[in-house]
Amino acid sequence: MQSFITEQYNRLSVHVMPTSKYANRYFHLGIVNEQGRIPPAVFAVIVRLLFRQDSRGKTDLQQHLWFMYADDLRCELEQKGENQLASIRLRIPAGALPGTEARTLDVLKLLADLLFGSNLKGGFDFDEAQIQEELAWAEHHAGYDVSQWDKVVRGRSLEWLGYAGRSRDDDLEHLQRSVRDGELQQWYREMLCSPLHIHVIGDFQADEMIAQVMETFLPSVITAKGEVTPPVIGNNQPVEHREEGEMMLELMDVQQCKINVTFTTEVTYGSSDYPALFLLHSLFGATPASRLQSELRERKQWVYQIYSTLDDYRGTLHVTTGTSSGYVTEVLEAIDAEWLRICSGDIQEVELNRAIQNVMHYVQVGYDLPEQVVNLHIDRLLNQVQMTTPQFLDAISGVTAEHVAVVASGMKKAITWILYPESEYSAPVQEVTHE
Repeated sequence: MQSFITEQYNRLSVHVMPTSKYANRYFHLGIVNEQGRIPPAVFAVIVRLLFRQDSRGKTDLQQHLWFMYADDLRCELEQKGENQLASIRLRIPAGALPGTEARTLDVLKLLADLLFGSNLKGGFDFDEAQIQEELAWAEHHAGYDVSQWDKVVRGRSLEWLGYAGRSRDDDLEHLQRSVRDGELQQWYREMLCSPLHIHVIGDFQADEMIAQVMETFLPSVITAKGEVTPPVIGNNQPVEHREEGEMMLELMDVQQCKINVTFTTEVTYGSSDYPALFLLHSLFGATPASRLQSELRERKQWVYQIYSTLDDYRGTLHVTTGTSSGYVTEVLEAIDAEWLRICSGDIQEVELNRAIQNVMHYVQVGYDLPEQVVNLHIDRLLNQVQMTTPQFLDAISGVTAEHVAVVASGMKKAITWILYPESEYSAPVQEVTHE
């Protein structure tokens, strides 16, 4: 498997992967808000303003993309432990159309102009209507998309565990104040001093591509000056002791109970136990053939969907599902029962081998997707881990049932959070706050 060639200058890192296996060239601009140095909602709004489709005038930007035969500009925001990452993605066809090198340079210049253009023009020149639209977006989402209940209930659990130094309300208030007091320009300049990671994948000469990216971005990086400010959201570690196994019930306007069970794993990304944890994740709830899917969804039909997710940055494993209020107790007991079975070593060899093959297939297929390749590389950069994908796959193939059981036994059930339908609850309930 091919890997990235990296060159770094100060806070600008360029990563290129020359390969002839793709018909397109893929470009990824990553901006890292380290340890909440910029308030997350402020960072999100500034990025969305810079890279929204009408940031240069809607017609102008769309025409520019058409001339390059590029797809739409995609902008995504996600929290990776202490860091917030903005990902801006573009791709252009290569080989089948003429002028690939010229269009590549156009893509790089476009990304650089969208990011640094406001600074070079001397002002954060977005009109009030654009700013108010993004403010309304932030107020609606407030950290989570309320239509995605799985993210909401996982977010509640992480906040309770102390992995959010500021509440969503505080973060939103900071954004509103920054807009009201005209501080977006200041935070924009602060953002320009953030680490930048530029990934390019495609059929090209590595040294020539690195030189092109450096020549395009480096003058603006050097020009952008600012002082490094301390983090706004703290160190992203639990801020107070919490009782293990706590259960929280929150009334909400939902049609069924939304449940998140959070386990702490004590296993870090890239550690010797990580392959066994990933395999446990696959056995437990990550795949359609997992135990939770087979037992709760297919056999007992208590849930429509149930799955587990790993948070490598915070060392947590989440089981997320939804069920009717009449099955809540049974579902929670079944989750515990499957976990304890794995802890006891009740893992059949055929089951373990199937899980290993599923993981191998998942990672290998994902590694053939350019976006997944970039995501894995960024995870390693932010975690400062040298483990390569071939090394990970080799470790997976050697995991034993005993190792999986040891890792499972080391997990602790930290918090169970239930969003309960208001219309179905009549007893008094203590109000839950998210400070």
